[in-house]
Amino acid sequence: MQFGGDIGLNEQDLAKLEPEIAYVTANCEIESIALVSETGYQVAYAAVPGYNVDSDALCGIASALTMTSKMTITSLFNENLSEIIVRAGNGYLVVTNAGRFVLVGAGRQIDKMMKTVKVFRVAAQRISSLFPSR
Repeated sequence: MQFGGDIGLNEQDLAKLEPEIAYVTANCEIESIALVSETGYQVAYAAVPGYNVDSDALCGIASALTMTSKMTITSLFNENLSEIIVRAGNGYLVVTNAGRFVLVGAGRQIDKMMKTVKVFRVAAQRISSLFPSR
């Protein structure tokens, strides 16, 4: 079975996603990036050398944050979730809705966080147009 086949992705789909992931990595200074299905299936993952994060854990965390946040936003504001930003003293996590997928990035340079958010918004919009929610 081809990678991504169990969630309906074929080689052409993966080829469409590759430039979007490359766009993010070229324009952000993040340590880790993942493209994940809403259920936590890892479609793509990359991290800089020396950044020790378990990709399965990151994808699972992104899925849990997404599901919880969607329920919250829907019940409070009757709106769709756009993004989640979690910030700590020494790092941050950005989770952005991208149609059928969720784009996740983790970084430690807090002063670069808003640039990451902007780049994620652009990439997520393009991914969403290629792979809208079902």
